[in-house]
Amino acid sequence: MIRFRAGRLALLLSSTLSLLALSASAAGAAPGAEADAKFADKMTFIGDSVTAGFGFCGPAENAKNVHCKPNEEMANSWNLGDNSLNDCKPPKGTPNDACSNNNFDGKPWHSEPWKAGPNAPDVAYPFQIAARQTGHEKAEVSNWALTGSTPSDWDPDGGGAFGSLLGKLKNQYVGMTLGANPLLAYYTNIDISIPFMDVEGPCVDSTGYKAGIWGFRSWYAGPVQNQVDCLKEHWNKLHQTQHLVHIYTQLLEQNDRVVVMGYYRACSWSFGNWQPKANPFKGPASGNDCKGERRPTSRDDSAKVSQWDQAVAVGAELNNLIHDAVMKAKEHARKAWPETNRDDDIVYTQPDEAEWEDHQPTSAHTWVLLRDTWIHPNKAGAGNLADTVTKAMCRHFDHWCGHTEWTR
Repeated sequence: MIRFRAGRLALLLSSTLSLLALSASAAGAAPGAEADAKFADKMTFIGDSVTAGFGFCGPAENAKNVHCKPNEEMANSWNLGDNSLNDCKPPKGTPNDACSNNNFDGKPWHSEPWKAGPNAPDVAYPFQIAARQTGHEKAEVSNWALTGSTPSDWDPDGGGAFGSLLGKLKNQYVGMTLGANPLLAYYTNIDISIPFMDVEGPCVDSTGYKAGIWGFRSWYAGPVQNQVDCLKEHWNKLHQTQHLVHIYTQLLEQNDRVVVMGYYRACSWSFGNWQPKANPFKGPASGNDCKGERRPTSRDDSAKVSQWDQAVAVGAELNNLIHDAVMKAKEHARKAWPETNRDDDIVYTQPDEAEWEDHQPTSAHTWVLLRDTWIHPNKAGAGNLADTVTKAMCRHFDHWCGHTEWTR
C-alpha cells in the first residue's frame, strides 16, 4: 500500500488537557514493517448521527413505534404516528441508534460489512462510498456509528459504552464525525406547547435577550462571541478534547489510518431564541430562513447580527476544537514514535463551507434533511460528505483516487 505524506496546517488552541498520561501508557514501539504488511483494505466508520445516517431507517429498527424499511425517511411529525421525531430521538443513557440508516437492533457492529442488494442501506455517506467503489480500490466498508453518541461514549480510557469496540479496529482505515454531541443540542430551543416536550438548551440565553420597559421590551441579539464562549465553556467541562485524543491515539497505536471529518455549515431554525415556536401542524420541517432573522445587539447599536451569523460561528469554533484535538494526537504520535511518521496516519478534513451555504434548506437543491428542524444531511448532503472523505483518503493515503464528483 502506497502511503502519501502531505503537509498540515497546525491550529493549536490553548488547552490544559495534557497528553502526559497518554505518553506514559503508550510510549512503546510503533507498529513496524510487519504490521504495515498486514494492513487491510478495510474501512470502519464510527461516531455520531451524521455518520450513522439519522433520519433514514436502517436494516433492523428496534425502537418503540418505529416500523419502516431501510432508506425510508422518517415521518414529518412531532409525535403522531409511527417513525416520528419523538420516537426517533436517542434515549437518555446509551444511544439506541433509532431511525438511523445503519441501525441493526441498536448494535450496528453486529451487522456484516456493506453488500449491494435490494434492502441495502444507501443513504449514510459510508454506504454511498461503499456502493461507488470500483476496481482494485474496493475496500470492505462497515458503519458502526451511533446516533446520539458523544466522545465520552467512544473513549476507551473513560469507560465509554462503545470504547471497547476500538480494540477490534486494527490495521485498517477508520473514519468518523464526532464531537458535536451533546454541545450543539445546547443551543436548541423548541416550544411545542405540549407539556414535557419543550426543549431549551443551556446556551440558548447566549443568543439573545429582551430589554426595555413594560410593554416596550424588544429582542436583541447576543454578540457572536457569547455563543462561542458558551461552546468552549461546555466543551472544556465535558473534557471533549481529552476524550477525542484518547480515541485518536488508541487507533494510531493499533496501526490504523484515521480520517476525522469536521461538520458542514448549517443553521437549524431551532438554534437559539430566534424562532422557537414550533408549528405543531406542519411539523419540524417548518421554519424561517436563518439569514432573514436579524437583530441589533443593543438599543444603541445599528449593526445587526443574524441567527445565521451565530450558528455559523458556533459551527466554525466546533471544527476548530476538533482540529485542535487532531493536532494534539499528532503531537503525541511524534513523541511516542519519534523514528516514524505515525503522525501522518491521522488527517483532518471538512466539507466545503461555501458549497454547503449554497445548499441550505431554503435553496432549490438543499443538502439538509428538513424533517428534524434542519440539522442532519439528506441523501444528497451525505453524498457530499462521501466526496469529502474519498478526497481526503486519496490526498493523504493514495486510496479511492478513482472517484469523480457525485451526480446529484
